[in-house]
Amino acid sequence: MTSDPAPSAESSPKGSRLIGRLLPPAIRLWLHTQLDHLEGLEFALDGSDRQILGGYLPGVSLAAHQAVYQGLHVSQAEVEATDIRVNLPQVLRGKPLRLLQPFPVEGQVTVLAADLRASLGSPLLGQGLRDVLRQLLAGAVSEQQVPLVDWLGEGDRAADVAIALGRDRLTLRWPGATPSDDALELSLGLAMREGRWLTLEQPVARVVPAIGAPPPPIALEDTAFDLGPEVDIRRLAVTPEGIDLGGRVRVIPAD
Repeated sequence: MTSDPAPSAESSPKGSRLIGRLLPPAIRLWLHTQLDHLEGLEFALDGSDRQILGGYLPGVSLAAHQAVYQGLHVSQAEVEATDIRVNLPQVLRGKPLRLLQPFPVEGQVTVLAADLRASLGSPLLGQGLRDVLRQLLAGAVSEQQVPLVDWLGEGDRAADVAIALGRDRLTLRWPGATPSDDALELSLGLAMREGRWLTLEQPVARVVPAIGAPPPPIALEDTAFDLGPEVDIRRLAVTPEGIDLGGRVRVIPAD
């Protein structure tokens, strides 16, 4: 994402020193409360003193790296948000920063292969992958052909999944309980449809025996997941280095 830098609140003309002192720390504090970990945060505010002091932020540019949200790791994020309304009059009296209305955020996010591997232990991603595999295999194979409980049972072993990235495809591998047990592999492509439908393209499952020849691979049907009307992802690229996402989301304030 490229753009002309927005004027920083801390470098605004005389008369906005109060904003420069109070608003950036409040934003930083709010971001840190939303994330598990955050490094390299940079941001700039756009708008007149009157607008900002009234709680209206016409534009905010933000960049960060090494962010972690609910165990999900992101190496780089660059976003621009517009038309934000916050409770700034209350913030100036020492209250926490709150969002008052939905607003759009546009930008790009880079998730490196190392980020994905670090995220595999998170309950959010780990359970999500198990749910995806169950849905893909449902109706395609019997429990006798692919006993999913051998790989997707509960506990620490269920989260011990490996991931490898290729050009436009990724491969997930669930090991057996011991080195002498079979492993399960799932290879698939990722694509976005109409901005909100995450599509798993040409998925193929394989049982990988520890000894002997593997059985034939199991071709599965394409499956799409609706990310919701607030999401408009215009770019999704999978490479051996990582996954790049670009687009827009609409942020909905928490109740």
